[in-house]
Amino acid sequence: MLGIFYSITSLFAQENTEKKYWYTSLDSEGYISIQKIKDVDNTSLNTEVKTTLNNKILNFSVSTTNTTDKMVAPLKIVFDGNIDNNLKPVHFTGTRIKKNKKNVSYWTFDGDFTDEMETDPDVKRFTYAKYSATLRIPDRTIPSFNLWAIIPNLPFDKKGTFKFNSLDETKLYVKKNQTVNYLGYTKVTINGEIMKLHKFVHQGKDIEASYFWVNEARELIQVLLDNKFTFRISTKEIALQNKAVTVSK
Repeated sequence: MLGIFYSITSLFAQENTEKKYWYTSLDSEGYISIQKIKDVDNTSLNTEVKTTLNNKILNFSVSTTNTTDKMVAPLKIVFDGNIDNNLKPVHFTGTRIKKNKKNVSYWTFDGDFTDEMETDPDVKRFTYAKYSATLRIPDRTIPSFNLWAIIPNLPFDKKGTFKFNSLDETKLYVKKNQTVNYLGYTKVTINGEIMKLHKFVHQGKDIEASYFWVNEARELIQVLLDNKFTFRISTKEIALQNKAVTVSK
């Protein structure tokens, strides 16, 4: 069902903390890498996306600092790069300055993010300058690719629904009321071994569904992004051999 997988033993040899996962796709060039780093006080998530989707070149890195390893209450977001080769690269740092009792957080953003800042009507901007903005953002708002690290830690239980809001980093646009649900599991033979893979679905208004497969060790094995692009776990060597992604300046 899931095609040919790589050797699980060699891929997961490192410790779970500070491990870097690499994903490649037969549907596009480049790769996606994710690394979670824990310390005493915070959990950091570093994501690098160098791939092409729908004829658009994605070439960016995003780092999120979180209060817990659940990664749904970020304190800081640093973005560098682009999600469209027809646009100029974006560089900014977002910092949460306070959180109120109504599940709303206040953030400051500094950098050269896109000027035409679209947002959900409920996400209000109360000050704005060309290179600085202060936004009121719903709680549980996370960068979209953070899901790749969050989903493997969700319960394997159909009764629960993970709810969050997704942040489009280049325009500071928030897509509200996103959900992830557990769909059950399937058994697949990998390197002669029968492995159970758990399936999740990410859904939301005006977006295509994405599907995630997680193994018993809670490691993400495969993603069907936007119900169109299949990414599978790989190695650094294979990922870096893919054709380099370049961005028009």
